[in-house]
Amino acid sequence: MCGIFGITGETALTMEKSKIDSMLSSLSMRGPDDHGVERHRNCILGHTRLSILDLAQGHQPMRDGERDITITFNGEIYNYLELKTALQKRGHAFSTKSDTEVILKAYREYGEECPAYLEGMFAFAIWDEEKKTLFCARDRFGEKPFYYAATRSGGYIFGSEIKSLIASGEIDPKISREAIDIYLSLMYIPPHMSVYENVSVLPPASLLIVKDGVLATRKYWELEKKTLDTPYAVAKMKTKELLERSVKKMMAADVEVGTFLSGGVDSTLVTHFAQATANSPVKTFSVGYEDYINELPFAKEASEKFGTDHYTLQAKGEMTDHLMEISRYLDEPHADPANLAQYLVSKFARSKVKVTLTGDGADELFMGYGWYWKHHNLSWKAHFLDKALSHPFKNFIKGLEVFTPREKSFLWGAAVKSRSFVPDAISGENLGQTEKVNLFDLTFYLPGKLLSKVDRIGMMNSLETRCPFLDREFAEFAYNLPEHFKIDRKSGKLILKDLLSDIMPKEFVYRRKQGFGAPIDKWLRSEKMESFVRKTLSGTIPKYTYLKKEEVMKVLRIFYDKKDDAFSYKVWALLCLALWFDFHPPRHE
Repeated sequence: MCGIFGITGETALTMEKSKIDSMLSSLSMRGPDDHGVERHRNCILGHTRLSILDLAQGHQPMRDGERDITITFNGEIYNYLELKTALQKRGHAFSTKSDTEVILKAYREYGEECPAYLEGMFAFAIWDEEKKTLFCARDRFGEKPFYYAATRSGGYIFGSEIKSLIASGEIDPKISREAIDIYLSLMYIPPHMSVYENVSVLPPASLLIVKDGVLATRKYWELEKKTLDTPYAVAKMKTKELLERSVKKMMAADVEVGTFLSGGVDSTLVTHFAQATANSPVKTFSVGYEDYINELPFAKEASEKFGTDHYTLQAKGEMTDHLMEISRYLDEPHADPANLAQYLVSKFARSKVKVTLTGDGADELFMGYGWYWKHHNLSWKAHFLDKALSHPFKNFIKGLEVFTPREKSFLWGAAVKSRSFVPDAISGENLGQTEKVNLFDLTFYLPGKLLSKVDRIGMMNSLETRCPFLDREFAEFAYNLPEHFKIDRKSGKLILKDLLSDIMPKEFVYRRKQGFGAPIDKWLRSEKMESFVRKTLSGTIPKYTYLKKEEVMKVLRIFYDKKDDAFSYKVWALLCLALWFDFHPPRHE
C-alpha cells in the first residue's frame, strides 16, 4: 500500500521542490518506508511506499528499462506472477520481482486495455514520454482511492488523498454543498464526488487519460447480471473453491499477513482459509465494546478452533481524542459509527503486522443486510400501502436517510435544495426491486462508506487491508448466484453460513448478527460526551457558514432534553461534520 501523486502541464516545469516535498509529506502515513519523485518535462510523478512485495527492488516511481515510461502505483496485483509469465513468453524482460514492473510491461503489451488483465486493488498512473500521455486506472470496486483536479495553469493534478492536492498549492478547494447535503442523508460522501466542487473522483473500474491537455475517463469493467443456472451443491462447492483461492492469493506477501476476526460469518471464513494456507499461526485481531456489543467470545472460539495467534482489545469510554484524531486525518466527513473500532483495531494490528485480510464485500455480494428481507415481513395491517404498492427500494432509501429532505431544508435554510442521491443507472425501471437495492449496495454503499473507511483508517495507521470477497472472479460468480441461494424471509448469506456450518457449530453460525458499529446512543448520553458534543457544536464558525445553528441546537434539545433516542444518529452525524470542519476550515467561502 502506498501513496501516489502527479502533475501534468506547465506546472510540472515550474513546481518548486518545497511543494513536491509537501505533497510527499502529506502522504507519509500511506507510505512510511520509502519515497521518490520522477520529473519529466510535462509530468511529475511522486510516491510514498509501504513495502509489502520485493522489499529491496520495489522503489517507485519506477521507469521501464526499455521504453521511456514511468509508473507510480498504489495497491497489490494478486495475479502478477501469472501475468509476468505470460508477458515473458511475449518477449518482455524483467529486472525486479515486484508487481509494479508487471503493470509497466502490461501497459507496453496491452496499452489502454491493460487494467482488464490486472486482478487486485490498485490506483496507478503511467507517464508515457513518447506519446506525451498520462494513463491512469482504478480497481474494479474502488478499494484504492484516486482524486484529481485542474490546476491554475491548465494542467491536472492527482493523488491518493485530497490532502496531497491541497499541499501542492495548485487548487483552492471549494466546499460542495451538494456533497454535504448527501452526507447529511447518509453520513458519508458518495463515491462519485468529493466534498469539494473542484476535486473529482475517478470512479471504480475506470480509466483516466490526459493527452494534449485534454482529460477523458471511461469504464473498463462492469459487474454484469447473468444469473447462473446451477445446482445448489455445485454452487456451494464453487463458492468454497473460489474463496479459498482468493484468500491464498491475498496471503502472498514478503511481510506477515494477519486477519481481522470479528467472530462473524465473513471474517471467520476468511480466517479459516488464511490459517489453512499459512505455515504458522496467523495473527488475528478483534475489538469489542464492553457490555454493549461484544463478539469477542465468538472470535476467541473461532481462533481456538483454527489455531491462530489471537489478540483482543476493548473500546472503552467515549474516546473523544480518537474521534478528533480520525476527523483530523480524514479528507472528507465520514460518520460511520464503526470508524472508532476500525481505528483501534487497525492501530493495534499495525503493531504486529503490515497487512490484514478483511471480510468486506460479503454482505453486499450475498445480501447479508436486514433490508433485503425486511419488506417481506411487513404486516399487511400496519404497512398496507407499502405492501400493496410494493416499493422495497424506495422504502430502503428512506430507511437509510439520517436527515430527511424536509429536515435538511431546515438545517440549510434556503441555501440548498436537496436532490435524490440515487444514480440514474440504479433508479431506472429496468431493474427489479431487490436488484436495485443490491446494485446500490455494491456500487454506492460499499465504495462510498465501507471501502473508503477501511482504506483511509488503515492508511492513517500505515496498515494495508485486503478484501478476499472482492476478488474479480469470486465477485462475478457470487453476484450471479440465484437469489434464493443468498436470502430467505428471515436471513441472508445463506450459502456462506452453510459453508461455515461445515466448520463451526450451528449455534455459532446462525446466531443473530451484531455488526461492527459503536453503541452511539449510549456513548452520547454520558456526561463527558454530552459536554464534548455541546462544546463542539457551539460557536459560529466554520460549520455555521453552511448550517443554521438554531436548527442544530434544536436537534440537540430533542435528543438530550426530550431524551429521544431516534435522534442519536442525527447528533452523531452533526458532531462528526462539525469536527471535520474544525480541522478542515473552508479557505475561500
